[in-house]
Amino acid sequence: MNRRRRAIGFGVGDSVPLEGSTLTVLLLGFLTTLGFMLYAGEPSKSTWWLFFVPFAGWAGAPYAITGLAVRRSAASRASQVVLLLTAIALTGFGCSMLYTAFVTHIDAQSGIVFVFLPVYQLMGLVPLLLIAQHLARRASR
Repeated sequence: MNRRRRAIGFGVGDSVPLEGSTLTVLLLGFLTTLGFMLYAGEPSKSTWWLFFVPFAGWAGAPYAITGLAVRRSAASRASQVVLLLTAIALTGFGCSMLYTAFVTHIDAQSGIVFVFLPVYQLMGLVPLLLIAQHLARRASR
């Protein structure tokens, strides 16, 4: 049993840096989101940037919240595993929705995805972040 637990990352003294991996996945998700915003927008117009900044902050909120949770639960290995899986799901869902909206199903209303996607991502994050928080508290006892 101990070998099995060590193989999936729960053993004592594991060398896999989950925190760095999770933050890298989150950064890639956020940069992909920004890339789609630049692709879909009109960055050549100076007035476009006035709207880009607040929407980029809104679109990055789920990634930032997850990143803060990663930093807060660095001591709990089980919590870090849950947060890594959360980051992968968050990034995968976000990238697939953006790809669908702007590449496979091009529509004049595709830009609205930047308003609603963070809402859906945050709704999915809440239960997973609560699980990670519970595991971190349990490990600190």
